[in-house]
Amino acid sequence: MLGFQLDIKKKYELWSLVGPEPVRFSLLEFEHLTGLNCEYIEDLERPHSVVTKELTSFWEMLGVHVEAGPSTQEIIAALERCEGWSRDDRKRLAYLAIFTGYIEGRKYSTPTRVSLARLVMELERFENYPWGRVAFKVLMDSVKGRDISGCYTINVEI
Repeated sequence: MLGFQLDIKKKYELWSLVGPEPVRFSLLEFEHLTGLNCEYIEDLERPHSVVTKELTSFWEMLGVHVEAGPSTQEIIAALERCEGWSRDDRKRLAYLAIFTGYIEGRKYSTPTRVSLARLVMELERFENYPWGRVAFKVLMDSVKGRDISGCYTINVEI
């Protein structure tokens, strides 16, 4: 689908040619395919969270500075030493592993966004957060961020 991408102006839609037909990929299709929560929420990427003693303590166990988000590398290191942690802390760690590895999908040593990572301290809020919308935005920024100026392009009004 990426090989026959149409150059369109809509930031959060991807159009490709499949045979002679243009096919759209948007948040609606992403939600349908993944089953992830894609509901709208204000301040999607900067949710309000408070630095509590519990958060500071958990970040210390992770080996992460309280003002930084954990990297995949730090999560893997924490997974190797979490055996004695409480059930909730192990659950938080598992959620962070999914967040860093699959939703953010950054380089192994690059920290994740701390504002989103901190949501793990409120397990129910984390579980109900619209991660599908976050993942879709990361995907679109990645795909749309590519420079296609050296590629063969066709301008089509859709």
